[in-house]
Amino acid sequence: MTQKSLLFTGGSILTMGEQMEAEAVVVQEEKVTFVGSLEDAKIHSGNNYETIDLQEQCLVPGFIDPHVHVMMLGMCNTWADVSYPKVKNMDDLVAALQEHAKLLPAGATIRGFGFDKRQLEEERYPTAKDLDRVSTEQPVQIMNGSGHCNVVNTLLMNRIGITKDTEDPEGGSFGRDENGYPDGPIFDSANDYLAEDIGVKPNNHGPNIHMPDSKDNLQRNIYEGQKLLIEAGFTTVNDVQVTKQEMESYLAARDSGLLKLRIELSYLSKYLDDIKEMGFSSTFGDDLLSMGSLKLYADGSLISGTAYMSYNDAERDEGYLFHEAEEFKNILIEAHKYGLQTLTHAQGDGAIELVLQAVKTAQEACPREDVRHRVEHCGLPTEEQVKRMKKLGILPIPQPQHVYLYGDGIRNAIGEYGENFSPYGWFKREGVPVILSSDTPVAFPNAFEAIYNAVTRKTIYGNVIGENHKITLEEALKGYTIEAAKAIHKEDKLGSIEQGKLADFAILSKNPFDVSSDDLQTIDVTETWVSGEQVFNKVEHSLTK
Repeated sequence: MTQKSLLFTGGSILTMGEQMEAEAVVVQEEKVTFVGSLEDAKIHSGNNYETIDLQEQCLVPGFIDPHVHVMMLGMCNTWADVSYPKVKNMDDLVAALQEHAKLLPAGATIRGFGFDKRQLEEERYPTAKDLDRVSTEQPVQIMNGSGHCNVVNTLLMNRIGITKDTEDPEGGSFGRDENGYPDGPIFDSANDYLAEDIGVKPNNHGPNIHMPDSKDNLQRNIYEGQKLLIEAGFTTVNDVQVTKQEMESYLAARDSGLLKLRIELSYLSKYLDDIKEMGFSSTFGDDLLSMGSLKLYADGSLISGTAYMSYNDAERDEGYLFHEAEEFKNILIEAHKYGLQTLTHAQGDGAIELVLQAVKTAQEACPREDVRHRVEHCGLPTEEQVKRMKKLGILPIPQPQHVYLYGDGIRNAIGEYGENFSPYGWFKREGVPVILSSDTPVAFPNAFEAIYNAVTRKTIYGNVIGENHKITLEEALKGYTIEAAKAIHKEDKLGSIEQGKLADFAILSKNPFDVSSDDLQTIDVTETWVSGEQVFNKVEHSLTK
């Protein structure tokens, strides 16, 4: 017997396709089979359908986030929240961690996530001595909101082998006291010390966000991260830093039925030789779990003050690179020649320049069409670099929520040029795709917080950072749907509500075009659908024949 169709109607429908609005949508099994008028939808469906009454709400394509860390999101969501405004100073930090410690078994590591030194009253990084106030008998670790820095207490610093003689590794560094001895903060590749003998060690291929854990807890991390994303209306994401730990965990989640979210995987560049040896030269997998790209790191973080750029950062004389320039270029060129799309973390203009040069050299040596190499974050490019991105077909993947949450601190540290943090206005002008993402958990999943900032450029403090870089509401919505689908080469299946595409939807409490820009953050996701099946329901929904 043929499965009943689902007919969505009774509210506004924004398709993000060529015809932006529709009265009804029909879904058969996993795909959209009709988009148009209600009368024609009923004719198309015959007598074998159920009506999904939108109840004056708004149906949109499921949001697509091309830059996330799902398992890290799940992991950090179980840690203490030490972000602003909950934590405004060192006393708040200590109190939040001590309160969280009450929930943990005896001897467990006390962990927190989300601090930003620029939002602390002391305007400095916490140190081991600060965290010793939390405990001298239990390990204490806090992670900066960027993921590029951890701070540990003296007990944990001693346990993982950081001593007064420990030198900075390539692509990383330690915070140091007046005598030059490590004093708690651990930046970028130096975070490999936290892996000890059992965890993942990216070395100088990226910051270590892969805390060692049991298989059960890793599955819990997937569950928690996936839950937050689906509840926020996201149906497809690109996990942009996959190691053996993530791959094994995702495969187990898929096989057990735990995985509901579509995930595109990007392997860390450390594994390029393994990928080549196994023969993975193109995208493989299925509509739920697939892989076809490589993640590289060029520089550090604007949030933690380690980005590599020509503009002075008041916090450091200069940032640094994860690789020597030629080594980085060789990795990207090798991946390009092998047939992989590359995604490079590059925040400062100095790091972005390395990407542009490498892509140009790679294309000259081995021309490929429609590769869509990407610059992740692309925080502070120059105008001239944006022009070259267009010529080279490079996609920038910024995060408006970073402007919202951290833009004031970056503007203060960089100076006037900080107004151009995530310069969407330049992207628009040069015809470079406008794409939104979150880098969650650096910013928690919230499409309308991102869209609000992209449209208004207002920060959490109410200031406007980069008036000339505002985009329209339609551009922002498409940037989190169809344009984001293009970033992962999946616009033929995802990103808009069109015939033949997978039936992934978010139902919104309000039509975004019916509210003021200042009220965009009041829009809730009430339901999320993947492959024509409801996977999240905030309110009860009526089903009628």
